[in-house]
Amino acid sequence: TIYCLHPATAKAPISILLPKCLNNKRWCEGWEQIFVCLLCFFSLFNIFVLSSWYNICSSKTTQVDSGPPVSKSSDSLRVRALSKEMEILRNEQTKFSDEMRVLEEKIDGILASRSGTKEQDTNNRVLKVHIWDDTTLPMGYREKKLYSVEGFSTHPRTTLVDSAEDADLIAWVSVRGNTEKEIPPTNYSNVVLLDYADGCNVHQKRGELKHMIGYFKRSFVLRDKDSVYVRNCTLEEVIGGIFPFSYSGLEALVNKDIHKERNTLITSVLRTEGTHNKVRSRVVDWTKSFIEQHGLKNKSSLGDVSSGRRFDHTYLSHLADSKIIVTCNPWSWEGDFRLWEALLSGALVMVDKMAIPHWMPHPFVHKKHLIFYDTTNQSEFNSLLEYYIEHEDEARRIGETGYNFVLEHHMSKDRVSYILDNIESRIVLD
Repeated sequence: TIYCLHPATAKAPISILLPKCLNNKRWCEGWEQIFVCLLCFFSLFNIFVLSSWYNICSSKTTQVDSGPPVSKSSDSLRVRALSKEMEILRNEQTKFSDEMRVLEEKIDGILASRSGTKEQDTNNRVLKVHIWDDTTLPMGYREKKLYSVEGFSTHPRTTLVDSAEDADLIAWVSVRGNTEKEIPPTNYSNVVLLDYADGCNVHQKRGELKHMIGYFKRSFVLRDKDSVYVRNCTLEEVIGGIFPFSYSGLEALVNKDIHKERNTLITSVLRTEGTHNKVRSRVVDWTKSFIEQHGLKNKSSLGDVSSGRRFDHTYLSHLADSKIIVTCNPWSWEGDFRLWEALLSGALVMVDKMAIPHWMPHPFVHKKHLIFYDTTNQSEFNSLLEYYIEHEDEARRIGETGYNFVLEHHMSKDRVSYILDNIESRIVLD
């Protein structure tokens, strides 16, 4: 700027220009000279200010880089010492966490290896099963030759073998028809007792088994005179407890055409003779009375239609032709073939309230898979019958749902799954 205003003096030192400007009035005449003087003063002022600002900033930058200034007070010293201790603890904690993580990974690897070996020995291995002959056939023919054979032979994890010596698992199927003559598999390992007996008690010869790994008991409950559940009759008399058990569906019982037209409105094939059938007799009387009051005699059928043979074709055809089947458990115990025969016909099934199905996997649901009624409440029984006669579509839907539910969860192979799920950890394999 000075050069532009006064080229002749542009190269003169400031020490010369300032005195000249201040002492030589003639030289300072004119606005150009005044402007040059002001500019000189302003430049010197800026140099001073900027220099001071730079020193302050440098000082602050140095303090930030080197940390906060150390105070001579005791509080500042303590804070700094504690901060160092915290940093040390953080480093030690990080190191400890890393070491723990490594140990956990090693433990998980060991457990996974053991679990994999177990699964390979039990879950992935096809178990050879021998159905023990206790010399009491033909007693228990269905249980020994139908339910057990079909279940173990069709299950993907089991296969049947003829010799007990070649078996991984011994299935002793008993109905206790003649306990004194029964010969238990005393000297064998991995024995499972499948007790299908009606009585509410445990097997008298169970103590003779040296290596029983599971006890499954049908008719697990005690019922009163009205066939109403009282208690679990077996309690915990066997080491590891007694597992509830029940019959199941069989392929021979399955109605292959559940959508065909049905001509019989109400069916009951219950037998009424004998002390154990006195509650059944009551239910048959209720059903008969209802049929007569509603004028349904020509559309209904009561009484046994079987020729006495196992799974009589006439009997199964009759069930398949029925829309509603009324059945009932025996008086003092729970569980019979009739329930499963009725369910696999595809009809709507009405049965007295039960306990065991609710203790096993995939329990039946009232008004979804079947209808449960109270053996002490005839009014409720009549109301249920009347409702489903008037709502045939709903009755048909429940019947088909129950039919499919049995096929999916309650066939003989599903009972084998239930057995294996409860004993697999106890199986000792060579």
